Amino acid sequence: MPRAAVGDFHFTPSANGYKWDIPAGPMTIRYIAHVEGGVLHEVGDRILPGKEPVQFFEMDVRRVGDTDWPAAGAIGPR
Repeated sequence: MPRAAVGDFHFTPSANGYKWDIPAGPMTIRYIAHVEGGVLHEVGDRILPGKEPVQFFEMDVRRVGDTDWPAAGAIGPR
């Protein structure tokens, strides 16, 4: 089973999101996210030296409501 990345990673906040890099041998894994219209949009790219970035991850997360988590449990899917 692959091990999770452990360490201190470069994290750069922006006005409406963030960017963070994970060194992974000769490549870098970079996540860039922004929040707009109540949606968090995040993209992950694999970057090898001398090559164009290759996107391997993309997600959109929308807040659906308030919760008293963790005491009240999670909000179910809608």
